[in-house]
Amino acid sequence: MFLSVIVATYNRAQTLQKTLESILNQKTLGAFDFEIILVDNNSNDNTKEIVEALKKKAGGRLRYFFEPKQGKAFAINKGIGEAKGEILAFTDDDAVVDELWLWNIFECFKVHRCDGLGGRILPEYPQGTPQWIKDHSRKLSGPIVYYDYGEDNKKFEKPMLEFLGANFAFTKNVFEQFGVLRTDIGPGSGINLGEDTEITNRLLRARKSLYYCGKAVVWHPVDPQRMRLQYLARWYKSLGRYYVRVDGNSLPEKGLVRYWGIPRYLIREIILGFGAIPLTLSDKGKLLDVWKRLFINVGRAQEIQRIASNKGRYNE
Repeated sequence: MFLSVIVATYNRAQTLQKTLESILNQKTLGAFDFEIILVDNNSNDNTKEIVEALKKKAGGRLRYFFEPKQGKAFAINKGIGEAKGEILAFTDDDAVVDELWLWNIFECFKVHRCDGLGGRILPEYPQGTPQWIKDHSRKLSGPIVYYDYGEDNKKFEKPMLEFLGANFAFTKNVFEQFGVLRTDIGPGSGINLGEDTEITNRLLRARKSLYYCGKAVVWHPVDPQRMRLQYLARWYKSLGRYYVRVDGNSLPEKGLVRYWGIPRYLIREIILGFGAIPLTLSDKGKLLDVWKRLFINVGRAQEIQRIASNKGRYNE
């Protein structure tokens, strides 16, 4: 069997080499072969030079492509189109994969005959990270790239969260049958998340077989900026916009009282959310819950207003 590992990158030369070396050092145990598809999404650092240097010792496994359309989904889709593998695995350009990462992905597909899987992602916190951040890692999953349902393999079922793009894999046939990633969401699109969530949900609706593979492990660094409330607010606003843009059920019904295109009830929820913040400052867990709900609602309001102003759909 032949596997393709697809990595999209944008100005991450300082971490990319470590990522690619961890993939090149995979132990296949003679069961399969693999290639790495590196898609450069308009980087202006020394990304290409690093890739060219690694190609000399990669034995033909590392292939470089350039995608001029800005946006992670454009780059990933370019990689999908160029991949030769029967199974396509994905990770981020700042992650480090376990030496048996691909082996465990291969085994999961072989044993369970699934259409796709998501693997375990463990955060690498910088020195000095407050303990309360680590204690609430599950609440912060998303802004912090974290996905952990244990070390075993299990069938994907709700309420498990959708797979994260730093560690998931699908058969190539899945993309041929159900299409590639949406390019109106994800990093570089204005809504800087959700391309991985959407493809997972698309396959769930099609009743495809999905598994969680706990032995396929990736370590992902935690950017200190992502632990700040300002960053969390931006991330949750993007999530709220994603819900409205992708999930039609999140659109408010017609006939509601609106101001500036935004339903009155949603404005009320946002005001109440801001008012609740001072009441939660002594409890970090409650503060995170209120902060998340508040800024998801702000993001929903922004996307509803955008639709109202652009299409007039909610201006009645």
